[in-house]
Amino acid sequence: MEYRSANITEKGFLYGKWMTSPNTWTITFGNVYCYLLIGEEKALLFDTAYGEGNLREFVEGITDKPVMVVNSHGHFDHTGGNAWWGEVWAGPGAEAVCKKAFSPEMQEAFDRKPHPDYTVHTVREGHVFDLGGRQVEVFEIPAHHESSIALLDRQTRALYTGDEMEAGQVLLFVRDGLVPLRDVVSRHLANMKKLKSHEGEFDTIYPAHNGPQLYKGYLDDYIALSEHILAGTAAIMPDTAGFGFPPKTESGAFGGIGQLERAQYGGASFVYVKE
Repeated sequence: MEYRSANITEKGFLYGKWMTSPNTWTITFGNVYCYLLIGEEKALLFDTAYGEGNLREFVEGITDKPVMVVNSHGHFDHTGGNAWWGEVWAGPGAEAVCKKAFSPEMQEAFDRKPHPDYTVHTVREGHVFDLGGRQVEVFEIPAHHESSIALLDRQTRALYTGDEMEAGQVLLFVRDGLVPLRDVVSRHLANMKKLKSHEGEFDTIYPAHNGPQLYKGYLDDYIALSEHILAGTAAIMPDTAGFGFPPKTESGAFGGIGQLERAQYGGASFVYVKE
């Protein structure tokens, strides 16, 4: 059976969308959340999920403004749809992995898109995207991945954090270069303290997975969790079970990585390779 759009399957629409504030949209693909911020002159799309269907067609059904694509980090579940556009902006290191799919089938689909060799522009701390009457600032927060950035939209008092903070779990073992647990936790702690220093400028945190918005008190939970891990007093769970994460990982996408462990504090969770 043929459907009237590449974004429609036998189950209905591939992407969901809702407006969180005027000219601000959450776009969903499964448990991946992308965000569309629309200014007076242009729009900014933060992440592009796996690239199923035709994401550009879907986004252009929401806004007729020119769209800039920005990635929270380089993992393919956030960059797979980049190839619908000719250029993207991302943090340092994203260019090394952002075009590498998670499977041969995904890679073939990616390579068939209009711009598989899209240009990646690196953005650094303090860069401001001016959308026309709406400015969005970049903060470098690499821990989950070397290229992670957050975006602060002061106009709507919103902070977008990618995979570095969420209600399910932050994975600390999927970096390009693994580092000792104390090092990566220390980096996450410093990043959260940096974001907390701006907490008077936002009310809501928007992560990329497992819940489309968080109260900013999650910052305190992640800070406390890191401090407990570094002090050796963290609460260790009996297995790795979490929201959208299995109790055991001997097989599947995370099989062979090593023995994983989960630590929790309040609403914050880390999953990491046990040392």
